[in-house]
Amino acid sequence: MISSEGRNSSSPTAAADRKTVTEHLVASYRPLHRIFMLTATAYYSFVTFAHFKDEAGLDLLILAGTSATTAIAALVIWRIVASLNVSVLRIELLNGLVQLLMLLNVLFYHMVHYEPAKLVYFPLLAVAFAMSSVTQRSLIISVATAIAGMILVIMLASPSSIGPYVFISIATAVTAIGLSNFLRGVIEREVGARLKTEAAMRESRRMAEANARLANADFLTGLPNRRQFMQSLSIMVEARQGVIVGLIDLDGFKGINDAFGHGAGDRVLIQVARRLNEMMPPEGLVARIGGDEFGLLMPGQHDALAVLTGAEQVLVAIRTPFELGSAVAQISGSMGLADAHPDDTAESVLDRADYAAYEAKHHNNGGVIVFSEQHLADIQQTRQTERALLQADFDTEIIPAFQPIIDARTGLVCGFEALARWTSVELGPVSPARFIPMAERLGLVPRITERMVRHALDLVAQLPAPLRVSVNLSVHDLASADTMRRLSDILAATPGGPSRLDFEITETAVMRDIDEANQALLILLAHGARISLDDFGTGHSSLSRVQKLPLDRIKIDRSFVANIQTDRASQAIVKTTLDLCQNLGISCVVEGAETLEQVNALRKLGAVLFQGYYFSRPLTADAALASLSVRHVA
Repeated sequence: MISSEGRNSSSPTAAADRKTVTEHLVASYRPLHRIFMLTATAYYSFVTFAHFKDEAGLDLLILAGTSATTAIAALVIWRIVASLNVSVLRIELLNGLVQLLMLLNVLFYHMVHYEPAKLVYFPLLAVAFAMSSVTQRSLIISVATAIAGMILVIMLASPSSIGPYVFISIATAVTAIGLSNFLRGVIEREVGARLKTEAAMRESRRMAEANARLANADFLTGLPNRRQFMQSLSIMVEARQGVIVGLIDLDGFKGINDAFGHGAGDRVLIQVARRLNEMMPPEGLVARIGGDEFGLLMPGQHDALAVLTGAEQVLVAIRTPFELGSAVAQISGSMGLADAHPDDTAESVLDRADYAAYEAKHHNNGGVIVFSEQHLADIQQTRQTERALLQADFDTEIIPAFQPIIDARTGLVCGFEALARWTSVELGPVSPARFIPMAERLGLVPRITERMVRHALDLVAQLPAPLRVSVNLSVHDLASADTMRRLSDILAATPGGPSRLDFEITETAVMRDIDEANQALLILLAHGARISLDDFGTGHSSLSRVQKLPLDRIKIDRSFVANIQTDRASQAIVKTTLDLCQNLGISCVVEGAETLEQVNALRKLGAVLFQGYYFSRPLTADAALASLSVRHVA
């Protein structure tokens, strides 16, 4: 039962919960009210017509008028309760009006025709009133009114017989209130169960919505994440209304993490997200799709020049310095843009934007690149080359070229470097600068390395001692236990050969995980091979780390040779490296010597071992053997 008494709520939430319970109770009582009103309408309509048969004159007017009014009122209230969201107080008032009319019908009848047998109408009314009462207040009032009506009629008509009716009144009140409370208990239990179910459903929906937000949002920046980005992109692409996809890769962000810590890096990402959001129009979308990658979606058709201008402004905003407490950091960005075509999928247009971003970062020194037809042609060519490489017969198509290493003191060859060359049956000769990175992406480098090692051992077997042959090892080789095991098996099957074999590693490959690299190199050293550090000076290694490696040779990168005659910084680096090797007791080879002037400048700095086109281009195995008798003049 709904209590009509007001209570001081301890909190707005508690008040809201009680309001919800009340609303559900009213909703549960509404069908009972409608039945009650329809029954009253039908009954008092019948009584009205019955009065026309049994009554006449003023009695007819009073009794028929009262019953007709009751029937009409009950019908009107039935319509109100059925069609409107009625409050508790209004239901009480409407219900009370009909109950009053029903009580007047019985009172007027007994005033006209007092019949003790029909006094039973009053207890019946009390029970009916109790069963249709919404609150304790209306229950007590309606039951008391019905009983009071019966007592009034008896006192006016037969005061001497009041005794038995007092007990009838008490029994009626107890029965009516008991039945009402029983009904109310059933309804309250049903309402309670319904509320618990609805609360569980609301909590389930809330959790689902929260999980959806977490699944679709980046926890750091609050931006949509890659999942939401792809969903939005799919919707925009399928709408065929046009969309421009932008991908931004932050340049220099790793340096902030290294210099200031990851907390500072997080603050930079948050500020980047805010700047991008402020510049994006309402219909657009900004998302964080990777560690330092952001995605932009701009739906609709756009002017190409306006888009390019807007993209430049975005990069200008990214280049604006970031305040990190007492420090200031600055980064830049590379952006790739692609416009969706009618036959695109979300993945295809994203791939084009990603390709443009890669071009902007690696071949354009940052800035903005818009995907073009030339890029499409490049992708098609790349896919054709990748397909040919995947289908290549390495035994016949991948062959080595051996570039001599010259000792300038004697002018004679003192060793060779084995370089992979690919002549495709479909494409013809393919540049190493093109197919080696491709082989790394496709996971084919270990097969190429194994092929080069076998050819190098074959050449070693034909070379006079102490000439050596070197083979390049990639980061993929060093990181693969299977590759190192297969190389170990190859070396073990070639007695004597490994002791005149060098493996060249780059700074980048080693510094990725110096402990892992050391373990891999120890496997090769166990067979008698030696280790050379290639492209020295281009990575991020420190001298202390170099000392930890089991090196026998360092090769100075060709980038320091190009302007060696005039570039004092290059001269200093080369001289320092030569001195380092002398102090460590290891040899040093200078790569990329292409002119006599370069060789002379390097000789003055102390260089004696050279590798470069000035002395010789890479040779076939037979030409390499023939070059042993050639004296190269420096």
